[in-house]
Amino acid sequence: MATRVVSEVQKINSAIADVYAFLSDFSKIGKLIETARQMGAGNQMPELADKIEDVRTTEDACTFMVKGVGEMGMKIVEREEPKLIKLEGDGRLPFEFQVWIQLLDNGPYDTRLRITAEAELNMMMKMLLKGKLEKGINQLAEGLAKIPYGYIR
Repeated sequence: MATRVVSEVQKINSAIADVYAFLSDFSKIGKLIETARQMGAGNQMPELADKIEDVRTTEDACTFMVKGVGEMGMKIVEREEPKLIKLEGDGRLPFEFQVWIQLLDNGPYDTRLRITAEAELNMMMKMLLKGKLEKGINQLAEGLAKIPYGYIR
């Protein structure tokens, strides 16, 4: 049975088109991680960037090393502009997972973001990972809400 985790809804002070254009292209996300790492403590995302190493991206896929976890990979399997990006794991983890990034246009420069993750976990994995998944999905949503989308090209 699948384990589903849903983030809190986050407000992003950017136009939905800018948010979607950025999040639907993994090559832009790879550049952001490198920029955050270079900016260090002055950036809003240094803690996340410090946990991620060896980032390799294309428009549709990315792989990276997460300290303490190992190599992970994701691929974009569905895009519904400007409101949905569906991701799946690329088989590097011992379980299958899907992630939906949902966007809602709530007005000019007011985009709402929610992340839903679903993973096929056995009972033992579910007991060990559900709390970490909930925390991680909320941290990811909060981090994505802090990106200055209108300024990144």
